[in-house]
Amino acid sequence: MCIRDSSRLSEPVETAGRNTAMKLAVISFTKAGSDVCRHLTEEFLRHGEECRGYVPEKYIEEGSGQDFIFSVTEPVGDWTEKQFAWADGLIYIGAAGIAVRSIAPYLKDKMTDPAVVVVDDQATYAISLLSGHVGGANALTEITAQIVGAVPVITTASDIRGLTAIDVWASSRGLLISDRILAKETAAALVNGEQVGFFSDYPLEDEVPEGYLSNKICRRNVWITCRSAENIPDQEGALPENCSFLRLIPRFLSVGIGCRKYISEENVEKAVFQAFERARLDIRAAGILASIDLKKGEEGILKFAEKQSFPFVTFSAEELEAVSGSFTESEFVRKTAGIGNVCERSAVLAAGGRGRLWMRKQCLDGVTVAIAEERKTIGAEQKWSR
Repeated sequence: MCIRDSSRLSEPVETAGRNTAMKLAVISFTKAGSDVCRHLTEEFLRHGEECRGYVPEKYIEEGSGQDFIFSVTEPVGDWTEKQFAWADGLIYIGAAGIAVRSIAPYLKDKMTDPAVVVVDDQATYAISLLSGHVGGANALTEITAQIVGAVPVITTASDIRGLTAIDVWASSRGLLISDRILAKETAAALVNGEQVGFFSDYPLEDEVPEGYLSNKICRRNVWITCRSAENIPDQEGALPENCSFLRLIPRFLSVGIGCRKYISEENVEKAVFQAFERARLDIRAAGILASIDLKKGEEGILKFAEKQSFPFVTFSAEELEAVSGSFTESEFVRKTAGIGNVCERSAVLAAGGRGRLWMRKQCLDGVTVAIAEERKTIGAEQKWSR
């Protein structure tokens, strides 16, 4: 497919406003489109994105020094299949029909499909075609249009009304959406002129999103919280009929764990999930699993961490001893581990050493679990800037 060495692509660097580079693939079909493709690819690379441009072989400019432009010799549908598995965003330089037919067989879900943008080969219009919100196509369209001087075309209802799509707002701040169906219903209510309440257990770096009412209960509401679904924010008076709360979940919780030797994965999972149920917390708010370094090779913990995609960190007894606070001490644990409490101290230390111990040690079938919360601010929107 490629006649250039892909290993010579520039290494991604930190992009303004974000910690990781976007993976972008740009493809063109005409000579004029190939010029647009080169310009776009070069600009995205210059600003730290991991971008690859693809043009027909006859439009490859040998000796130009553009090591980021590749020849495409396979059908566009085959190219699209590969890029769907790799890229965060695809940009087609050509007719929208080509893009539609190319992506159709590979569409799965708005939460996982990459952003797809179409630009005509004269760079007159840039169209957000797929995954406008969660996938970021609307934002990518704006950026693309800015680079090539095109008119951005965005058809998403909330965007054209100047409202904030809550899925985009949450995604740009690393928040998990608790219920996708409820997210759709909340978005529909906003677009149709309903007021939507907005609550947060954590301070915000920026303003409450456009179109939402801060700390006012409405029929539809958004709530940033680590708490589980049966909770609702503190409020006065009766709830409106059919009232609902869409929870946006930050991963601010750390799980400290201790256990006997050769504990099973099943016992670890049962103990952790039971602890979250007792604390009335959402397990999706857990961001890290922690213990003493004596447990760094404990298979049951390692398998559980891998299954749940939790980073697993361990600390020495000296590091745990240095954590300030009031903990549930055990002489038996001190004799075996060199520290009077493993799970509570591990949870607090994994939360930056300043975490709030939300749940003290819970014991179940040879496993001890504690949960701490890192008190953080919900970050501002991460934007790409030229």
